[in-house]
Amino acid sequence: MTPRMPASTRFLVPLLPVPIALFLGGCGAKETPLELRSETVVRTNLVQSVSVNGTINPLRLVSVGSQVGGLILELNADFNTRVKEGAVIAKIDPSTYERALTQAKARLASAQADLVQAEFDAKQTATLFNLKQLPESDLVRTKATLLKAQASVKTQEAAVESADVDLKRTTIYAPITGMVISRAVEAGQTVAASFNTPTLFTIASDLTKMQIELAVSEADIGTVEYGQRVDFTVDAFSGQKFSGQVRQVRFAPTTNQSVVTYTTVVDIDNPEMKLRPGMTANALIITSEKTNVLRVAAGALRFTPPPGLKVLPANNKVSTNDIVRGPGAMNGDQGFPTPPWMAQGRFRPTDEEREKWLASLTPEQKEAYDKFRAEMRKRMAEGGGGPGGAGGAPRPKAATGPTLRTVYLPGTNTTAGKPELFLQAVNVKVGTSDSLGYEVLEGLPVGTPVVTGTRGGAAATPLPTANPLGSPFGGGAPRR
Repeated sequence: MTPRMPASTRFLVPLLPVPIALFLGGCGAKETPLELRSETVVRTNLVQSVSVNGTINPLRLVSVGSQVGGLILELNADFNTRVKEGAVIAKIDPSTYERALTQAKARLASAQADLVQAEFDAKQTATLFNLKQLPESDLVRTKATLLKAQASVKTQEAAVESADVDLKRTTIYAPITGMVISRAVEAGQTVAASFNTPTLFTIASDLTKMQIELAVSEADIGTVEYGQRVDFTVDAFSGQKFSGQVRQVRFAPTTNQSVVTYTTVVDIDNPEMKLRPGMTANALIITSEKTNVLRVAAGALRFTPPPGLKVLPANNKVSTNDIVRGPGAMNGDQGFPTPPWMAQGRFRPTDEEREKWLASLTPEQKEAYDKFRAEMRKRMAEGGGGPGGAGGAPRPKAATGPTLRTVYLPGTNTTAGKPELFLQAVNVKVGTSDSLGYEVLEGLPVGTPVVTGTRGGAAATPLPTANPLGSPFGGGAPRR
């Protein structure tokens, strides 16, 4: 009887054939419908991304303080006030500093008068000494007095300049052009600058240009690079997506409760001023993006046929030149498709099953299979356990290139006027993946329904095996 592949992606048929009914529930089991869930292969964009959270901040944030203390007379800026660089935003009572400046100028004038007197005395003493009318000690004394007077003048000049600077500091200017996002004082309040600089305002630079500081985990930082696109959302606008670009990936680690992260800075545009400092951004860093590719659902590669359901072996050919091969578990990563008995959870195939599957392999797949078989038998003989690193054997590294996998297409036969469900295994070469599925490189055309799971059916019972610890390739357990 010729099998046919239905066009729909769901199949709901009772398991009526006697062998399957006996396997699923015994002779007295009721007919239980089994439903195969499937998704079609679609042509779409495939995006790999890193999900991370971070905080939105201005490109430049300046805290404006006061270097002098006193009573605040004026506040010319408030929250959300736009200010320009050099604008007066606050004034402190200058009276104390004005008096200090006056006193410093008076001391300077006195020092200058002393200097004039010292210069005259030094000149007179030098003249009398030349006439040998005064001893040398008087000459030395007047020169020392002159030097002290000169130093005193310089000291008082510095005091005047210091008092003048303090007086000027009573007027607070905006250091940058931006927006006042924080004001910490009120008019009439007294600020003290004896031990630290009190903060009066916090000014953010142009808020139309902002940045996000993302904390990327050490497991993901290797894929993050300069210039990558970043899509993100904020809770305030949950229905809107924003975008930015990676500007900096810092090398300095941050450790919090043994979790190591690296700060990644993202530049964003904020022309409508919707985004505000301090908002939490839920970001996706786009590390890889492919457009117009075939994608198969991730569930199709994880699907394992239930025991008792007929599975036809794969008979399609795919190229294996660039397939990633390695000593991993039998999941197609070795360069040959997963045997149908392994997909069904059985370790021991029948001779007919094994011969039929081997006949379906290409020469390259057959060579890869023989190498894998020899390696696994050697590992078992050494007590290393089966595939996947069991029994203390080292685990294989994950594949980093195209891999060969097995998926299943749904189908039905009509036997004695009643439908019989079966699966057709298909070899497929897949590449990169995202959260939804894998890129199909070969093996499946667009629109093909691929099984991703089952629903309903009788309780499955594992098929008995003569030796559950035997080789997955047949031929009995390894000899000791």
